[in-house]
Amino acid sequence: MSTPITRLRSLRRGRAIHLLDIENLTGSPLPTTPDVRQVMSAYQRTVPVGPLDQFIVAVNHNALVSVGIALRGVQLLARSGPDGADRALDEAARTTRVDLRFERAVIGSGDGYFADLALWLAGCGLHVTVVSQRTCLSWRLYTAVPDTVTFELPVPQAA
Repeated sequence: MSTPITRLRSLRRGRAIHLLDIENLTGSPLPTTPDVRQVMSAYQRTVPVGPLDQFIVAVNHNALVSVGIALRGVQLLARSGPDGADRALDEAARTTRVDLRFERAVIGSGDGYFADLALWLAGCGLHVTVVSQRTCLSWRLYTAVPDTVTFELPVPQAA
């Protein structure tokens, strides 16, 4: 008979957890619903998303409604204050033991805050990828993982 840990590890195969700092990805502390949709379109063109993948997205409480409208079917966390959303993502990943349930982790942020989380996930045996806008990727996070992917949003055209 297998132990609960062994069964959880078998659930890891082929699955990814996407930990998204949507404020960093959009470049705004108050992203609009169209901003979030535009970023997620670019994200999904850049990052393979499997049918068993899950998303955890964190925002400050002022952005909860606009982000919630744009992103259905994700676990949405809200916390305000300095690095509030960042701390919420970090805590969710560690306390729910995503390392036992996923083979890959994708950190959608360029914020250096996530360097320690990336190192922890890699130390637990997950393949960690960082996805960020090219201009928002911190050196600390970039050097913490061997796999980084950047994207650029289309520049709005003047009328």
